[in-house]
Amino acid sequence: MNRSTTPWQQETETLLARHEREPEHPRQVARLALELHDALRPIHGQGARERGLLECAALLHDIGWSVSGPDGKGHHKASARMIRESTWEALSPVEVRCVAAVARYHRKALPDPDHEDLQGLPAADQARVAWMAACLRTADGLDRRHLQAVDSVSARPAGGGIELQVVARGTIDEELAAADRKSDLLRRLLPGPLTFHPVRPADATP
Repeated sequence: MNRSTTPWQQETETLLARHEREPEHPRQVARLALELHDALRPIHGQGARERGLLECAALLHDIGWSVSGPDGKGHHKASARMIRESTWEALSPVEVRCVAAVARYHRKALPDPDHEDLQGLPAADQARVAWMAACLRTADGLDRRHLQAVDSVSARPAGGGIELQVVARGTIDEELAAADRKSDLLRRLLPGPLTFHPVRPADATP
C-alpha cells in the first residue's frame, strides 16, 4: 500500500478489499464524487475532512452487495450497517456514522431526520451528510453501466444555476439519464436549476 495513504484510507481499503467484488466501479464513483465536491465547494463550503469522508463512503457504498441477494435488494442499508459495525481507529464515532449515512443514501430514499441513520446527529452533521450524499448519488449515476465511460465532471454557472460538464469519449446516454434521476438530492440543495452537458475531451472547458 502506498506509504502516503492516511490511516483512514488504509482502513477503507482493507474493508473494500474484504467485501467489494467489483472495485473498479466504486473507485470510478469516488473519483467523480470528489470532482463534484471540489467543483461545488463555493456553494457547500465543506473542507478537506468532508472530502475525505465522502471518498470513504464512495469507495464503500456497494460493499453491502456482498451480503445481499443476487438482486442487491437493500444493499445500501447493508453497506451502512457494515460501515457502522466495522472497527475504525482513524475516524471518530460521529464520522463513522456520517460515512455510513452517506453510503446508505447513495440510492433510494433521500435523507430524512426521522431516519435511524440520522437520528441523534447534530444538524450540522446532517447537513454535511446531505451534501456528500448528493455528490455520491450523482456520481453513481454517472457510472450507471459500470463501464467507467466518463472521463471527468466539472461545474460552471449557467442560466442562474449550475451546468455539469460531463466529459466522455463515447456515448453516455444511460449515464446522463441515471445521473439526472439521481441528482434529485443535489437539486434540492442547489440555489438554482441543474443541467447536464456532455462534451468530448477536446471540447472540455479548461
